[in-house]
Amino acid sequence: MRRAALITMAAASLAAIALPARAEVRWLACKVADRGGKTINFNIMFDDIRNTAATWDGSDLVDGTNVAINFQSIRARFPNFAMTYNRNDGALSMTPLGANYGGLLHGECRRSPPPQNLPRR
Repeated sequence: MRRAALITMAAASLAAIALPARAEVRWLACKVADRGGKTINFNIMFDDIRNTAATWDGSDLVDGTNVAINFQSIRARFPNFAMTYNRNDGALSMTPLGANYGGLLHGECRRSPPPQNLPRR
């Protein structure tokens, strides 16, 4: 009986001091070469717990839709493209949604600190 009371008290103490899981926003610095060979640089923000992703091109922070984040990849749709980022090797593939592009663009992303001049959310 005494042992059960100690276990119950220990569990109650841990439950009382435990904090909820906190979302950790992480940033990726990405670059992609378009069909003309021009390099496009931008940042991607993602949050595993909230299952959100956004892009930052230096002036606009655009939220993604249909976001799917798992241990291996991040997939999201944005107004101008759909992207898949492979978390294992840093490979990025983008499918532009505009009528004048077509095809698949390839690039890479690496972990980075948050970019400067971000708007408050």
